Amino acid sequence: MNPRAIKGILIKDLKEVRREKMVVFWVFVFPLMWVTLMGGLWGSPGSPVTVDVGIVNPGGNFSTLITGVMENVTINGTHLFDVREFPDVSSGLEALKRGSVNALILFPKDFDANISSGLQGKVVVYFDRTDPQDYQIVSSIIRSFFSGVGREFRERKMEMMMAYIPGEYFETYNLSEERIREYFLASAEPIALEERSVRGEKGEGIRFYVTGFIGIQFLFATMLSIGSSVLEEINKGTLRRIAASPTTPWDFLIGKSLSTLITITVSILVGIAYARLVFGSTLFPSPFGWLIIFTAAVFSMSLGLAIAMLTRSERSTTAIVNLVSMPLLFLAGIVIPASIMPEWARPIAHYFPLGRALKVLRLSDIYERSPGELMGDFTYVLIWSVVMAVLAVASYAWAIKRME
Repeated sequence: MNPRAIKGILIKDLKEVRREKMVVFWVFVFPLMWVTLMGGLWGSPGSPVTVDVGIVNPGGNFSTLITGVMENVTINGTHLFDVREFPDVSSGLEALKRGSVNALILFPKDFDANISSGLQGKVVVYFDRTDPQDYQIVSSIIRSFFSGVGREFRERKMEMMMAYIPGEYFETYNLSEERIREYFLASAEPIALEERSVRGEKGEGIRFYVTGFIGIQFLFATMLSIGSSVLEEINKGTLRRIAASPTTPWDFLIGKSLSTLITITVSILVGIAYARLVFGSTLFPSPFGWLIIFTAAVFSMSLGLAIAMLTRSERSTTAIVNLVSMPLLFLAGIVIPASIMPEWARPIAHYFPLGRALKVLRLSDIYERSPGELMGDFTYVLIWSVVMAVLAVASYAWAIKRME
């Protein structure tokens, strides 16, 4: 091994990075675009949603009261509903089908009579399920609203019932009004859900997408950089000239690998700083986190080099890397958390080494799990990195032998 030769190749490669437009795009521009897009859309709580609802109101007191509440309820100064009243169901459904409203709420004619007599008041809600995500958001908001209205009605009804209980009843059975009220509440609502925040740290969402940005570096930049750059030098005859000099092809490979590793590390640091500057929050990897990153980078570089040496074509290498990376962008847990993936896709995120590495990084640096707890997963990634490195070196040696 010739340290001076390795240093020369390393410096040469680093100088060439800024002149290669495609390298600059995949290593710096594309990941930063992704962080900006994902962080802007999902990285922060965002502004409240306003739901366009249509209402068919027969004109009763209770239905009119609920309609008025819907028109005036706000979250952080933003109206939760934009209410449009329709004279009949058919006109409301037509507006729903055209997309003019997100949902249509129908108060039946007997709604007020049932509420007044102590019976259950039925409300019919029509949804358009054409857009599954929109349906989930709209239906959740409307259900939450009517759950709150129902709770308010129960409390009013409970107060009315308390007024009919004779005062001596409390003394006879040694019960307080508050205790009776608790029993009434429990009969109407047996289970009460109380929501609490575990962390509540501002910017927690962007920390998830910073790790996703690192995953993109594994899938695209790292794989493409080493494979394409080695092939380019082979096609230019650089390796043939190296073979006739004191520098060996292995010095060349070490220099290329180090330059790729340094470039990717700088890109990750730039992305971390960018997230902090733009979104006010970021994630800086722990020492164990950096160990995971470098181990995954070895796997990614080895896979890219193996593909390049077996195809012997820059165009084919780029095509295959993109063919592998694009689906894995969504199936390896980088963009979509594995917990919400369909059942058939979860094994891909679990067993593909880069998906497992990203999972370990998130558990370590977002959820603060100790390295000891994650050692099994890390060992899995490490073994695959070693195996892939051996395959890459073997394919590189085979390519060198073919040039002799």
